[in-house]
Amino acid sequence: MIEPFEVYKLYLALKLHFTKKDYNITKTKGAVRVKHETFLKRKDLTAIRKLARDYSRKEIIDFLVANFVSGEKWGGLFDIHSKKRYDDWLSRKGKRDYIFEQDVAKIQLEMEKREISSPFFSESGKHPLTFQLYFANIISIETLVILDKVFNLAMNEDDIFLGECIHLVKKYRPFVKVTDKMKTVANVLKPV
Repeated sequence: MIEPFEVYKLYLALKLHFTKKDYNITKTKGAVRVKHETFLKRKDLTAIRKLARDYSRKEIIDFLVANFVSGEKWGGLFDIHSKKRYDDWLSRKGKRDYIFEQDVAKIQLEMEKREISSPFFSESGKHPLTFQLYFANIISIETLVILDKVFNLAMNEDDIFLGECIHLVKKYRPFVKVTDKMKTVANVLKPV
């Protein structure tokens, strides 16, 4: 069992990672400054203690990541749907190779339909196909992250429409593993 104060520090580190541009959990190794007295004054101690009681350290990290990635700005600490988001995320994680393969096939099909050469670069003033498909819930956020990791896409966070999504992709990168099979599958989309 993990101590509730440690859960709180993990929560703060992940919240900073996903919400602040200049905080990177991989560089700081999750270091945050917080006093134990501040922790004890929180009104959400019950939720934090419940996480500490029910989950291991790795599961808590996964739980928080799953909720932050889904758009839950509090990491699921105060949300009745947080457990379902975590379970859905675990399910996607377990099928990541398969889902990625299916998503790449969907991207290829759309490229053929629209007669475009690259899903990563915008043509005629539109956003890149990969983002269009993500916003239409046709491909997953994990697929965007994997493609970004495989091709090291230079994405501009200053884009008004795509900025938040690009920020999420960049912040989610450390938590998404890319397999050799994924690299092979992704090569069919390789930018020319």
